[in-house]
Amino acid sequence: MIVAIAGATGLTGNLCLFELIQNEQISKIYTIGRNQTNFLHQKLKEVVLQNNKLSEPIKADAFVCCLGTTIKKAGSKDAFKAIDMELPIYLANELKKNGCDIAAVISAMGANASSRIFYNQVKGQMEEAIKQINFNSLSILRPSLITGKRSEKRLGETIGKIIMFAINPLLIGSLKNYKSISALNIAKGLVNSVISKKAGTTIYLSDEVKKLAKMVLN
Repeated sequence: MIVAIAGATGLTGNLCLFELIQNEQISKIYTIGRNQTNFLHQKLKEVVLQNNKLSEPIKADAFVCCLGTTIKKAGSKDAFKAIDMELPIYLANELKKNGCDIAAVISAMGANASSRIFYNQVKGQMEEAIKQINFNSLSILRPSLITGKRSEKRLGETIGKIIMFAINPLLIGSLKNYKSISALNIAKGLVNSVISKKAGTTIYLSDEVKKLAKMVLN
């Protein structure tokens, strides 16, 4: 299987890239980004974006999208929307045109195109647009707070992690999807979702992502 991954320099994307490299079912990997990963491996081919457009066409079996930022880091709501919605939609369309029939994207808990919360609204709009591209297999992962060591500091996430560490044991039953989830579990879940090729569109909440990550696929 040939896989194209966008956002491989981020926390979850980087872990996902390593999972793809280690998986024997993956023969070639295209990394898509504005910056090079500077990681060398015989499976890898890097495609650098130019003005958020592909510099060359990519023919892959599956597309994994790990793109995501914050409004603060992006610099504005418009810049955030360009990265978290417009770019994933553009890449998904381009890959589908070249024969890609499988996709897996990271969204967010609470994603809803009609939400009054800007972040959730953008994520929801991204989901709805990618659904319309009609991949044979589309997996949408909606994680809760993501844990892991980032290269940059996010004060809000740091505070959130401290709070979640304290209340995670209390989140049981219908509340289990609100538990924090490790970036590694999300990365494993993304890889398993594209390999399993489950037909149609499937939305995975945090607890379901954890189960997906533990799947053993031959």
